[in-house]
Amino acid sequence: MENNDNIFLVIKGAIAAVAGMYSAAFGVVGCLALVWVACMAVDYISGTAAACKDGEWSSVVAREGIYHKGGMILVVLVAALTDMAVRMAVESIPGIGIDYKALIMPVVLVWYIFTELGSIVENAAAMGANVPEKLVKLLAAGKAAVEKDGAETVINAALTINSKSGKTVLEEMDYDELVELACQMGLTVKDGESRADLLSEIIKCAVEHESKQ
Repeated sequence: MENNDNIFLVIKGAIAAVAGMYSAAFGVVGCLALVWVACMAVDYISGTAAACKDGEWSSVVAREGIYHKGGMILVVLVAALTDMAVRMAVESIPGIGIDYKALIMPVVLVWYIFTELGSIVENAAAMGANVPEKLVKLLAAGKAAVEKDGAETVINAALTINSKSGKTVLEEMDYDELVELACQMGLTVKDGESRADLLSEIIKCAVEHESKQ
């Protein structure tokens, strides 16, 4: 038993040492990257599990998921290269006095992390788990914090008419989509708020935003 405890302590110490060296070498951005990679893995596994549960698993869809994750990796690499280019440009200007390390990549990573977390919650719900509505709203609000304001999206959706139904894109959104859009715009969605009231509040906020531009 004592040997097992010693082995556990050695493994724990090794993990702590590696984590410490990684954090010292790559800082906050490196930690965000690790969290994002972990979220991608959990999202893919939970998505596969949800599809298997419903008997809807498909190798084609699975490959599409891998391609999607690969595209996200390319975007993060572009963000990292952009930060590198900006840092080199700033450092080449004498006397500017700006210590630029990274700005674009952390924003992209945080946005992707919230996106993956939202997808994981959806997969959990598909697997039969009860998901607190507050958690869904919190994740949507966190994602919105690193996005541009949703007012432009609302205006476009309110003006774009579906030729078949004669309704605007905004009118065709279901309640959950309207809740997510409201959270992206920074609005507080009241418990039990009707769809009509929510739609009216979203449009009002968008119009007020546009009038200030």
